[in-house]
Amino acid sequence: MVYDSALAFLHKIGKKFRIQITTVTPGQEREQTVDFGLRAFLGLEERYDSLFRDALVRGQQNTIYRLTDEFMCSYLFLILPDTPRHTALVAGPYVTFELGREDFLAEVDRLGVPPWLYKRVESYYANLPVIQDPSVLLNVFTAFGETIWDEFRIVDLDYDRSLPSDQSYPMPKENARQQLLMDMQIMQARYDSENELLRIVSRGQVLRAERLLKGFIPAHFSQRAADPVRNIKNYCVICNTLMRKAAEQGGVHPVYLDEMSSDFAKRIENVAAVDTVNDLFADMVLSYCRLVRKYTARHYSPQVERTVLLIETDLSQDLSLRSLSEQLNISAGYLSSLFHKETGKTVTEYVSEKRAEYAASLLRESSLQVQTVAQYCGVPDVNYFSKLFKRCYGVTPREYRRQHRN
Repeated sequence: MVYDSALAFLHKIGKKFRIQITTVTPGQEREQTVDFGLRAFLGLEERYDSLFRDALVRGQQNTIYRLTDEFMCSYLFLILPDTPRHTALVAGPYVTFELGREDFLAEVDRLGVPPWLYKRVESYYANLPVIQDPSVLLNVFTAFGETIWDEFRIVDLDYDRSLPSDQSYPMPKENARQQLLMDMQIMQARYDSENELLRIVSRGQVLRAERLLKGFIPAHFSQRAADPVRNIKNYCVICNTLMRKAAEQGGVHPVYLDEMSSDFAKRIENVAAVDTVNDLFADMVLSYCRLVRKYTARHYSPQVERTVLLIETDLSQDLSLRSLSEQLNISAGYLSSLFHKETGKTVTEYVSEKRAEYAASLLRESSLQVQTVAQYCGVPDVNYFSKLFKRCYGVTPREYRRQHRN
């Protein structure tokens, strides 16, 4: 088809949004995979007729359709040109808001779902992508429509969202096969999105991470511990480890990774409520991405990289040019010339800058006396420390602390 390249690009965008994009032909068995098998799992196979078959048969060319079904799941679809039997391109299912616990209970009550199916239905919703701004996805489909048609329209389909009052659901043994198929599809989609996130971290792609995180909600993943807070802590601990390994693959030295990983480990253990996890998770992903960008963009030689590591690992030690060159077993003159060439600073300037940065963080985040801060930064002479700090920040350490706290 003449639009194959545009279609391939659309599928790539779908992966970035974590949205399934598939083709459907009326009457095909694959229709049941469009909703990850939810209707089959609930014993509602006949609802596929009203969901897509009728819509596809009635569907017109040059039209993008929007549809929200009885389960609050949204879809976009269109009839592909030059294909047999009204073959449609379908994007979905996705939801347009985060479904909280109260929302979920109200929804299953409305649908009359029996208690023995709650956990599976909850898992289904928890793993659906969340598109809080549906216009973004619509714009993607609109761009595709402009590629395959000269003119087109956007139509919202009327859909009967009610269920029969006498609707019965299958007992546990009756839905085992459908349950397994649905679980396999959902699990595959989740693992795909997690792997994509780790690839993004290893490349330090901050903007792509921000886009992916919009529909990636760790607080909704399956319950493996009785305590929901402990459950989400366990998941975040695993993610912290995986992201640390991804950043290492991206070229970040373990010294920097250990510091960041330890910081997030402490923050994870301090989590007291599930609803605070999403912000922590997003901060963790973006912080590892920025770390990769920061330390892989330097392109230092091995000698300068080791010098920087020695400096940043322990600012309280002797960091004179002579001491550093002795530890690296190279001449002081060679190290001085190479360091200045690659960083644009002398060793002394770089050490002073890092000591001032560390001092500023201690002044902001602790109540340590200035002379104690000076010792932590490797400058025992408090008068010299104050001059060094003022040269970097324009104010004395005490003035800096006062300004920050005000």
